[in-house]
Amino acid sequence: MANKYVEKYNKTGLGKKEKLAVAIGAVMVVILYFMFFHKDTTPYGYAVIPDKLHEYLQSADNYSKDYNEGKMFVLYYNERDKENPYSKAFKDAVASAQRNKKISELYSFKTFTMLNNNVLFDGKEGEAKIKGEDALKKVCRKFCIVNPGRKAVYFYYMPKTRDIQYLESNLEKLEYWGAKLD
Repeated sequence: MANKYVEKYNKTGLGKKEKLAVAIGAVMVVILYFMFFHKDTTPYGYAVIPDKLHEYLQSADNYSKDYNEGKMFVLYYNERDKENPYSKAFKDAVASAQRNKKISELYSFKTFTMLNNNVLFDGKEGEAKIKGEDALKKVCRKFCIVNPGRKAVYFYYMPKTRDIQYLESNLEKLEYWGAKLD
């Protein structure tokens, strides 16, 4: 007579517990991927500003004045920022748009706040700044127009040559989104 314990482990295939463990493991891998490695590269579109980010924009030094007044603003990376992805042509297009009187009346032009190492020593206030800037960059991608009135952004993941050529006209076309042109 064979040992009943030996027969139990000679079976081929997975049992219910093993299948459940594999399924849970697969779900965890997918969740971890989206939490830490996935980057949204949608070329452009609209995104709603989440409530926590809305609160940050209302109180942040660099953004609160325009945001609380309801003025739309263009956000992009600072020249000195190590994450700055823009070409010279893009920088020139932004500078040209800033000089355009119609556009400068509708929009403020702002760079993302560059955080220095001292922000780490500011305790909870510094932590809130870091989280706020990270959330803003996540919603904004690489370049965006913030509309406080609609609590939304129009974003570009990475402005391409065609976007650079038509930056000023695209900013004017956002009139229906809240800007008023004469």
